Amino acid sequence: MNTSHPLAARVLLVTGAAGDLGAAIVHRCREAGAHIAALDTAAAALRTRYAATPDILLIEADIADPVGSEEAVRRTVKHFGRLNGLVNNAAVATPRNRVAEIPLDHWDQAIRVNLTGSWLMARWAIPHLVQAGGGVILNIASQLGHVTARAGAAYSASKAALHSLTRTIAVDYAADNIRAVSLSPGAVMTSRLTDRYGDPDAVNAALAHLHPIGRLGRPDEIAQTALFLLSDAASFITGTDVLADGGYTAV
Repeated sequence: MNTSHPLAARVLLVTGAAGDLGAAIVHRCREAGAHIAALDTAAAALRTRYAATPDILLIEADIADPVGSEEAVRRTVKHFGRLNGLVNNAAVATPRNRVAEIPLDHWDQAIRVNLTGSWLMARWAIPHLVQAGGGVILNIASQLGHVTARAGAAYSASKAALHSLTRTIAVDYAADNIRAVSLSPGAVMTSRLTDRYGDPDAVNAALAHLHPIGRLGRPDEIAQTALFLLSDAASFITGTDVLADGGYTAV
C-alpha cells in the first residue's frame, strides 16, 4: 500500500457530499489519491463546495429514487471506468417527536433516505465492485443506532437498521472481496447542528457534556476514520460498526 496515498487511483462515490461531513470525507480521500464522484440533492451547494476542485465529478441525485440512484452509479463508472468504493453518507434528521406523535411522512422520510437510499446505492454499486475485483461499502451511521434519545425514534431506528444492512452486505459479498463497514460518529460540529442550536457555543452547551471526552467531534476526525476504513490498513475489518463517538455510548 502507498502509505502517503493509500487510496491511489481508486474510484469512490460519496453521497451527501455537499454537507460538512461529506465534504470532509471527499477532501480527505482525494488527498489520499482517490478519484471522487460527489453526490447530493443540492446542486448549487455542490458547485459552490467544489468550485476549486474541478477533478471531482459532481452528481445531483436523490439516493432514495431508484432511477436517479442507479444513474448516479452508472455516470460514475462511465466517467472513471470503474468503481472501487461507496460511502453512504447522505441522511436526513426529521423533526423530533415522541413515538406516538411522529407524523407518518416524517417516519417514511427517515427510512426512505437513511436506510432505503443506502440500500439502493449499495444495490447498484455492488456489481461494479465485483467487476473491479472487490471494494468497500462504508455506511455512515450514528451512535444513535446503538442507543437512542428522547423523541428520536425515526432517526435511531433508521441508523440501527443501517448497522444490520451493513453486516448482511459483508456476509453476502465476502467471497467477492467486498468489505462492508459502518462508521458511527457521535455529535460532530457541523452546520446542521449550528443551524439547529444557533451557534457553536449553544451546540457545545447542549451536547458536549454527553461525551466523556468533553467535546464534540470535528468533521476532519470522522473523515480520517473513514479513510482508514476505506484503505487496505483496514483489510480485516468487515461486517461491523466502528464507533467514533467520544465515549458517548460508554456511559
